[in-house]
Amino acid sequence: MLGIHQRVLSIDLHTPDKADLAVTDFSQQVEALIQHAVAEDETITVVGYSLGAVIAAQVAASLKQRVARLILLAGWAKTSSVQQLRTVIWQQLFTEQSAALPHFVNYCLYSDDYLSARSEQQVLDLARFVKPSQDAAKQRELNYHIDITSILSEISAETLIVACREDRMVPLAQAKLLFASISNSRYIEISSGHALYIEAPAEVVQLVNQFSQHPEQYPVNQKIQPYMP
Repeated sequence: MLGIHQRVLSIDLHTPDKADLAVTDFSQQVEALIQHAVAEDETITVVGYSLGAVIAAQVAASLKQRVARLILLAGWAKTSSVQQLRTVIWQQLFTEQSAALPHFVNYCLYSDDYLSARSEQQVLDLARFVKPSQDAAKQRELNYHIDITSILSEISAETLIVACREDRMVPLAQAKLLFASISNSRYIEISSGHALYIEAPAEVVQLVNQFSQHPEQYPVNQKIQPYMP
């Protein structure tokens, strides 16, 4: 859907086999793709979701004017103590190889409305889609220590920050911190849990397409009303 109106490049980020991962271990991979595959005069919109939004913000800060537009979906600036607690629980369940881990992930991932609309068995069956891995464990360790507050003022791109009202993983306060810290930004809340790509896919595609092509329709430093209630 996104590729109908513009060329889309996606990247399957490699998780380096090293201790003490940094956001730049991932953002530099994105920057290398841009340098290799995008012409100097081509307008760039960088989109990131969750940890990918943190990485996208780092890319925009590093490349500055090279990135024209930035869309941060369910992202955050500095991991809170609540987020750290969730990460500790995830890591302990992962270390114990607990059968409860996929259910805990889904509880955090989806909104109450999404889960309540399904039967008990349907909710339990969602566990089969959760595949914890060593790479995921390393990324959780990185998540625990995220703090990109110092680079947010370096972002010059037209920025759209998308928050999820029922997000148990990334509280609304995190998106509001991004909004307050990025000078050329707009803020919108949609009705979804963290898994907005599952709960609100049409709205996400519409937002990305519209902002990529017509950012002037989104007033800067404003909270934008969602298209869908």
